[in-house]
Amino acid sequence: LLGSKEKGAAFFAEIKEFAVKTPLQLNDIAGAAQTLLGFGIEANRIMPILRQLGDVSMGNAERFKSLSLAFAQATSAGKLQGQDLLQLINAGFNPLEQMSKRTGKSIATLKDEMSKGNISFEMVQQAFKDATSEGGRYNNMLATIAQTDAGMKAQLAGAWDEVKIKIGNAFQPLTRMGLELGTKLLPLIEKLTEPLG
Repeated sequence: LLGSKEKGAAFFAEIKEFAVKTPLQLNDIAGAAQTLLGFGIEANRIMPILRQLGDVSMGNAERFKSLSLAFAQATSAGKLQGQDLLQLINAGFNPLEQMSKRTGKSIATLKDEMSKGNISFEMVQQAFKDATSEGGRYNNMLATIAQTDAGMKAQLAGAWDEVKIKIGNAFQPLTRMGLELGTKLLPLIEKLTEPLG
């Protein structure tokens, strides 16, 4: 998705580091990154977005996935639509509430503006930024949750996943050789078994 093996490896290294330091699991983070990339968000914007989504999700994998998809859909549409708002609210975040704090407009007024297509994606993005910045409700939420028993357990699981990946990578050349050898031997085995038929 990033156009080169080097860019992909560097990006995946960032994702792995994020997974080890937070209660979120590698598969969840990688899946969210793939969703965002698939909707056309530039790679250099992905990690800051994932951090914001992670803080708002408070480390909950299902909320994280839902937030990622709704965020990506709003990006693609260029504006906040009713279905995306509902999905964000169901995942625990109402961007209109955050926009209300910033603008002084009521949530009802903002809903009316949304129905007219006047809530841009940039406004949604700013709502996430405000909510996760200093003074925001979700500021450093992943780091806070990472210090709890459940957070430490999730981090340990993430670190163990990283160890398993490293072990798998170490054995990959040997596994590949075994597969290649098996592919070459299979026709010979078939020929040897023909007389038995």
